[in-house]
Amino acid sequence: MKAKAIIFDKDGTLFPYNLWKNPIRKFFSSELPLSKLSPSKKEACIDEFSSVVGIKKDGTLNSNGLFLKRSYFSSFFSLVFITLKYHLNPFKSAKGFLKIKNRCRYGYKEELKKYDFSRLQKLLLEYKRNGSNLAVFTNDTKESLDIFLSVFGRGFFSFSIDNTSLHTKPDPRAIKDYSIFSGIETKDMMIVSDSVKDLKMAKKAGVGTIVALEGTTETKELKKWADYVFPDIITALSFFIS
Repeated sequence: MKAKAIIFDKDGTLFPYNLWKNPIRKFFSSELPLSKLSPSKKEACIDEFSSVVGIKKDGTLNSNGLFLKRSYFSSFFSLVFITLKYHLNPFKSAKGFLKIKNRCRYGYKEELKKYDFSRLQKLLLEYKRNGSNLAVFTNDTKESLDIFLSVFGRGFFSFSIDNTSLHTKPDPRAIKDYSIFSGIETKDMMIVSDSVKDLKMAKKAGVGTIVALEGTTETKELKKWADYVFPDIITALSFFIS
């Protein structure tokens, strides 16, 4: 099976979520009003805020975290509870937390540089040599995507979607925009993602091959929307290229 175009979700697909651990902790340390807390309470507070967002202290995922589930209602009450628990100024805390879209400024590039992308890059180059057009989709900021591409390599992808694009995930029109740009019909495309919302978007857009990655959602749920389910992106790409 050869897809003429492949769409990759950035977060959790092209790189593991735990690369956000240190940037998120640095962000909270800088932006939240924690100066009156003792060092131990400050660390504990950052641990709890990070877990609500989706990254635990050890770098593993909180599967119910805000970034993964987009559970804004329950996350709001969890954030309020932590703010009150540590007697933080609620207005300063809210103002600081709302800057979380800028978390990429707190060591994200440095964390990316530590990670070995070589196997993934080699596979993507092979797909490009075989004539596949590649795109990267994210709901993150343009700044975050630019930082990622500056480390990973801009030449791999001919098209990208971020939170400033005309149509954003999970709007099927984002895929239609890529189809118009590339001249490739959606039935000849493949999408690779760990997000059920992305898989549903692809189904609505008429994407020919839908590939899910395990890690953030139960496999049985992924199977409802995907043609294939793999444990990771290396396994998935290796399967199709063979």
